[in-house]
Amino acid sequence: MSLIVLSAGGHARVVIEALLSRGTRPSAVTDRDSARVGTMLGGIPITGPDEDILKMTIDQVKLANGLGNRASRSDSGLSCRRDLFQRFVALGYAFPVISHASAVIASDASLGEGAQIMAGAIIQPATWIGRNVLINTRAVVEHDCQVGDHAHIAPGALLCGAASVGEGAHVGAGAIVLGGISVGAGSVVAAGAVVAKDVEAGGFAGDDRVAHP
Repeated sequence: MSLIVLSAGGHARVVIEALLSRGTRPSAVTDRDSARVGTMLGGIPITGPDEDILKMTIDQVKLANGLGNRASRSDSGLSCRRDLFQRFVALGYAFPVISHASAVIASDASLGEGAQIMAGAIIQPATWIGRNVLINTRAVVEHDCQVGDHAHIAPGALLCGAASVGEGAHVGAGAIVLGGISVGAGSVVAAGAVVAKDVEAGGFAGDDRVAHP
């Protein structure tokens, strides 16, 4: 069965590297830019747009979400990544869990379909990670945490014990969410922020001067 990475951007390079670390070589990467067809990304050929997947049946191919996000104060930037995942899941295509060989994942951690655990990340016991969640490079999710579907825990971020992050929320690079704190759905935590109180759904926590949380 083939494995194809959707969207040939920067995050797709990271996904490809995680797959290669486990001995899995993707067969192709998709991209809507026709000028990139026939070129390579991370040693993997770019073959055409996402729509080309529809030429393959669900028992011929598995998919990996290569789309990243760029958050702002008012928007987690994760809707396109979520929509891409949901579009193909609704058609019956499967997204396997992807974890870099250097990631540490507790034996009882629960990982939803399409979850991605990048290099050096740590997932501690009794954690629940939802579908299409991105736990990025060297992020730490401590014991008893919950991370909702389509959320992004950015590089170097730390969720302390029993913290929760809602669906589609973005926790920025190097941010710390203290134990038991809840970060609401669709909210944004700025890079480097220390979150000591709950963040409401769609809210913002951190320094307004941080341009790219």
